[in-house]
Amino acid sequence: MNQNAMKNLLLKPIAVAVAATVIPVAAMASQPTWPDVVVQLHGAGKAFIVDTNTDELVATLDTCRGGTLGSTTPDASKVYVSCAAPDETDVVVIDLNEREVINRIATGNRPKHGLVSPDGKLVGVDHWGLSDGKLRVTFLDASSDEIVRTLDIDVQGEPVGVTSMHNSWSADSRYFFTMDRVDNRVVVVDTSDWSMSTMASPSRPHYPAVSPDGSELWLVHEGSGDVKPGVVIFDLTKADRPVVTELSMPLTGEEVAEAHHGNFSQDGKLFMILNRGPGDNALGREVAFFDAETKEFLHRLSTASTGVGHTYNSPDGRHTVVTNYGNNVISVIDLEEMRTVADLSIGKGRMGHVAFTQDGSYGYVSNAGDGNLYKVDMASFEVVKEIVTGGGMPGGGQALNVWTNVFEELPR
Repeated sequence: MNQNAMKNLLLKPIAVAVAATVIPVAAMASQPTWPDVVVQLHGAGKAFIVDTNTDELVATLDTCRGGTLGSTTPDASKVYVSCAAPDETDVVVIDLNEREVINRIATGNRPKHGLVSPDGKLVGVDHWGLSDGKLRVTFLDASSDEIVRTLDIDVQGEPVGVTSMHNSWSADSRYFFTMDRVDNRVVVVDTSDWSMSTMASPSRPHYPAVSPDGSELWLVHEGSGDVKPGVVIFDLTKADRPVVTELSMPLTGEEVAEAHHGNFSQDGKLFMILNRGPGDNALGREVAFFDAETKEFLHRLSTASTGVGHTYNSPDGRHTVVTNYGNNVISVIDLEEMRTVADLSIGKGRMGHVAFTQDGSYGYVSNAGDGNLYKVDMASFEVVKEIVTGGGMPGGGQALNVWTNVFEELPR
């Protein structure tokens, strides 16, 4: 057992205090570094590092089962990989400069998606399983990789499925937003004093996106029963964080319904919500567009991609790439015209995630069926190279390079 794991076992969870605080509007102090590599994570327990100058695989690292999601530090020196498979407890740390695993830290039951703060100082880790019957959020020091705080949060309901999902940070790195899917709420952690408060979700919360100006939190909830999938918007400038409004997806012609992710366009003018459909029936096709300022519904489109889950913004903000949980098609949408300009069939399984080069010329797309990485020319919308990483192993996960807060939006 390594030193950090021992510290985790000895660490006593703190009591959770309730606080009502005003979240200030703030911006990042500096722009994150774009590395010259793409890291492709794989659920079979591998991380593949590809040099984007040569498109060569330069390192294959052992991570963990279920290690499909990660987060890069703003200086691009490390990647934190969360091990979400059953019976896993670790966050694995990759040194991007040395291209090696440098640490494994036991944080709790099935770490879901650890996320590095905008200032690069902390890593907030949520968990897919309860720890001793409580919802655990663990914070790591990104310089030392030591645990600095563990919050064990009481839940009232009985867990059905996974107990958390995704996270986000306020731009000033003070507030951490994470999902409680047991009691259908957002947990807000104030890292200045480790106090906690909550906000109710209309149905199971999935994805929190902070508006570009920091004034609002747009929470995507999945929908259930009479509650349609959509977004609830909270005002973060007021102490009680009141609900501004709730938006529902139109779901025109959709056979199944379950919202997945939602994100802002790079210019902050649009918010996009995707209907994936439930995990055992991922056939949703709808992308719904809302005006971020007026909150008005603007447009919907159906894609050739099925089980749509993510809309990845291109660096110039002109396009977004739709990836999915259904087929092997990615759809490229022109955001100025809100229409599909290309549908690309790629690889042998569903399409997972995208990482772009800094100039936006190319996108690297992971395929969960064959486990490989595909390079797409963003001018011609053509696949120009297949990079054999997974070697036919199903389970491809996130492709990542630059730091992101919510992983479909790029640094602005």
